[in-house]
Amino acid sequence: MRHLMMGLSAFALAACSPAADYQTSIVEAPQTSIEAPMPDFSDPDISQPDFTDIADWRIIDPEDMLLIETARGQVVVELSDEFAPNHTARMRRAVRDGFYDGRDFYRVIDGFVAQGGRGEEADSIELPQYPPLAGEFVVPSETITFTPMVDDDLYAARVGHVSGFPAAQNEDGSETWPIHCPGTLAMARNNEPDTGDVEFYIVIGHGPRHLDRIMSVFGRVIDGMEHVQALNRGNPMVNSGVIENPDMRDLILSMRMASDLPEDQRPAYEVMNSEGRIFHEAKQNRRNRTHDFFFETPPAVIEACHMPARARIIGSEGE
Repeated sequence: MRHLMMGLSAFALAACSPAADYQTSIVEAPQTSIEAPMPDFSDPDISQPDFTDIADWRIIDPEDMLLIETARGQVVVELSDEFAPNHTARMRRAVRDGFYDGRDFYRVIDGFVAQGGRGEEADSIELPQYPPLAGEFVVPSETITFTPMVDDDLYAARVGHVSGFPAAQNEDGSETWPIHCPGTLAMARNNEPDTGDVEFYIVIGHGPRHLDRIMSVFGRVIDGMEHVQALNRGNPMVNSGVIENPDMRDLILSMRMASDLPEDQRPAYEVMNSEGRIFHEAKQNRRNRTHDFFFETPPAVIEACHMPARARIIGSEGE
C-alpha cells in the first residue's frame, strides 16, 4: 500500500487550502520587461548581489516539461534532473510507455495531496518493468547552485531556491533538498525508503514540510494548478482518502513530454531565474510590504513556499 508517507494517520492529513500567495502564477509574456521597485539595501543583512550577465528568465527545456491532460484542463510540470535524475527518467519512460493514460487520481485529500499511478489495493497491479527506485532525497550542495534567502525557517537551517525550485540546506550547507510546497511533484512510496516506482503525488495544500528529505521530489507544477485543485476529493477518514467510487475519480486522459510533440504544437514557458535581479527584487518586495493596505506592518519575513519562481507562457516553439 503506497499511502504516500504510509503511516500517517488520517487526522494528520487535514489542512486548510492554500492562500493565493502560494499559487504559482502564470502570466502571458509581456512585450516589455518587468519593472520592480528597487529594495532598500540599507539593511546590513541584505547585500546587493552582482547580477552582471545573469538572465532574469530562463526557457524550460521541452524534455523537462510534462503535460498532464485532464477533463478539467492541462497541467504543466517542470521536472528536475538536478534533484532526482532517476525519478525524472522513470517518469519520462512511464509517460512514453503510455502507462498513465486512462488511469486516475484515486487518492485526493483536501489540503494535502492528489495521488495517481498504479492504484491502491484491489486496483493495484504488479509492474515488474518499473522496479522500485532508490530514494533521491538530498543532493550534495556542490552539484547545484543554491540561492539563499535571509529568512529564518522552521524546518531547515536555511532555505532558498535552486533553478526556481524552493529548497533547503543543512547546517553546514553540505546537503540541499527540494521542499514540499503547493504544486510539488514527488514519488509516493511504502514505509521503506527505496520503494517508489510510478506512484506520484502533487501537493494541493499548505506545504507539508514534514515530508522534506524523506520523499523523492522531482518536479513542480508551473501552470494549471487550478485544475489540480478542482479534482474530486476523497474522505481522509476512509481508506486514507482513496475515492471509493471509481466513477468519482478524475481521469488522467494522457501524459506527454512536450519534447515528443511536433515543434509547432509544443507549449513554451519560461520561469524567473532564481539567481537573477528580478527574482531578488521580488523577494525583497514580498518581504517588505509597504502598501497603504497594511495599516499594521507585517513582519519582514517570507517563507520559501511563498516565493516559487513565477512562470509565463512565451508562445509555441516553431512560431
